[in-house]
Amino acid sequence: MLVGLFVLVGMEPITEKITLKRKKRKKYTRKPSAVKAKVVDAPRPISREEALRQIAEIDKLLAEAKGQDPFWYFEPSDGSITEEGKLLLQKYLKPDDIPQRLDSQKDLFASKASIKGASGGNQSGKSTFGAIYSYIWATGELPEGLKGIFPEEVLTPDRNRNIRVVGVSNKQLMNTVLPAYQKWVPRKYLAKGKWSESFSSEQKKLFLYKDGVGEPISTVEFMTNEQDTESFQGPPLGLVLYDEEPSEKVRKENLMRFVTSGQLNEIFCWTPTNGLSWATDLFSDDTDDKGRSIDLCKFASVTNKKANIKVVDEICSEIHDYNELKMRLLGEFVSLSGLVYGNLFDAKIHVIEPFKITVKDHIVYRGLDPHLVKPSVCVEVAVDREENHYVIGTYSKDCDTSDLKKDLKERAKNYRLGQTRCDRSADSTIKVLGDRNIFKELGTGENAIPALFKSEKFTGSIHAGVDTIKQLLKINEKVKKPKLFIFNVPENKLLITAFKTLERDAYVNEDVKGKRDKIMEGKHDAHAALRYVFQSRIGWIAPTEAVPEYEPVNANVGY
Repeated sequence: MLVGLFVLVGMEPITEKITLKRKKRKKYTRKPSAVKAKVVDAPRPISREEALRQIAEIDKLLAEAKGQDPFWYFEPSDGSITEEGKLLLQKYLKPDDIPQRLDSQKDLFASKASIKGASGGNQSGKSTFGAIYSYIWATGELPEGLKGIFPEEVLTPDRNRNIRVVGVSNKQLMNTVLPAYQKWVPRKYLAKGKWSESFSSEQKKLFLYKDGVGEPISTVEFMTNEQDTESFQGPPLGLVLYDEEPSEKVRKENLMRFVTSGQLNEIFCWTPTNGLSWATDLFSDDTDDKGRSIDLCKFASVTNKKANIKVVDEICSEIHDYNELKMRLLGEFVSLSGLVYGNLFDAKIHVIEPFKITVKDHIVYRGLDPHLVKPSVCVEVAVDREENHYVIGTYSKDCDTSDLKKDLKERAKNYRLGQTRCDRSADSTIKVLGDRNIFKELGTGENAIPALFKSEKFTGSIHAGVDTIKQLLKINEKVKKPKLFIFNVPENKLLITAFKTLERDAYVNEDVKGKRDKIMEGKHDAHAALRYVFQSRIGWIAPTEAVPEYEPVNANVGY
C-alpha cells in the first residue's frame, strides 16, 4: 500500500527569498528550484479482503470484454502442460510413448505449408485452431497472441478470401462446428455486429464485411460429408477446411476449386478415429505427389489450456484399447485392427538408394495387377546371386492392354526378365466390355508378355505371399541385413506407404469370432502385385539357365 504520494506542482519560477543564518548572522539570498514538492495525504488503507474483491471485479470486467469479442484475445497453445496433465499422460500411456516434445497450435499457425493437418485428441483445440485460422485468412487481421508468429506474408491483398468448411454430418456441424465459428468471429466484421445479421441459415453461409458495412469481403460456406459430391462444385476458393476426416471423393471435388486460385490451401482438423486411412496416408511425407508442402501437428489433449482434464480422464477411463488411448490423448495415427508388418518394416533399413541392375548379375520377376477402370500396376523385383531381393520399380498407369504391354516391354529391355505373375481375376470374360479377357490379351498379340502366369487363389494364398515377404524383411543375425530392399524412387512411394500402413482386416465382433484371415488390401494395388511375385518360389537363375515353370507355394494356413 502507498504511504504517501508526492505531486509536482507549480511550473513558474519562484522568486521568494529564503533567509539563512550563518556565523556572523550574515544574510544572503538565493533562488530555489523552479519546482516545489508538495506532500499529499496517502489514500485510505484497505484490507486484504477488499483488495482481492477489487481485483476480482477487474478480472470479471476483463473476462466480459473478452467474451464479447474473443478473437482479439486468443492465445495459442504452446506445447506446455500442467502437472495435472503430465499425471494424466503417465496414468494411461507407457513412458516410451509419451512425446518429449508436444506439438501445439503455435507450431501450426507458423506453418506456410499448402496442406496443414491438426490431428488432435479429445478437447485438444483443433476446431478452435480451424476457426481462428479461417478468420485470419478472411480478414487479414491477427489476434495479439499471434503477432510475430503467423506468417503475414501469406495474406496477400489479392488472395481469394472465400472459405469452405466441411463437417462430417449435419448434427456435428450444428453442435460443434457452427458454435465454434460463432464464438470466434471478430464482431466488427458482422453486419450490425450481429451473427444473425450476417449468417444465412438457408445457404449455411456467413458473410463478412469491412467494419460491418458495404459489400462482403469474404464468405464462409458450411457443408457436410453427407452431401452429394456434385454439391461441392462451385466458384474458386481460397481455403478449404475439414473439421473431421472427409471422404476422399469430397476432397477431390474440392481440389478443383483451387484451379484458378493461385495456390492450394487445405486444413484438416480431425481425430483419426478411422485408424490408418487415405487421410493419414496424405500426411505420411512432407510433400505430396505434386511436390506441394505438407505439415502435420499432433495436438495432445493436455496442451489445451482450456481443456477440462477431469473430463478427458473420464473419457479415457472408458477406453480399454491401448492404441485408441494414444489416438484420443495424442492425436496419433494408429491401426485399430493391427498392422500386417508391424515393426518388421523400417524405412531406414529397407529403403535404399538405387543402383544399376544388370543382365549378368540380376534376374527380374514381376507381379501384375491389371485393370481397365483404374490404373494397372506392375511391381518389378530383381534377385541377385546372394538371393537378395530388390523392388526396383513400380509401374502404374491408367491405360488399355495394348499400351500396358508396350510400356512393360520398354521397361524390360534393360534387364533379364523372369516370370510375370498376373492377378487371376483378369482371366475372365467381361460381358459389359464386349466379351474381353484381359489376361488373354496381355499374353497374345503384339508385345505379348512372355512367361505370363496367373496368381494362385487357395486357402492361405494371401498368407503365402505375405509370410514370404515377412521372412525377407527380417534381419539375418549373421550378416545383420534383411533379404528384401526397396529402391528409393518416386514410383515406389505407394508401396513404401503400404508397408507402413497395411492393416489386418477384422470382424466387428472379433472377440467372439476370433481373428479374420484377411488383410485390408483394397487401396494397396502395389502390395497386391508384390504379393503375387512371392506366391511362388523365386530365386537367382544364371543367364545360361532356363527360366523354370511356375511353381505355387503350397500353404494351407489362413492369414
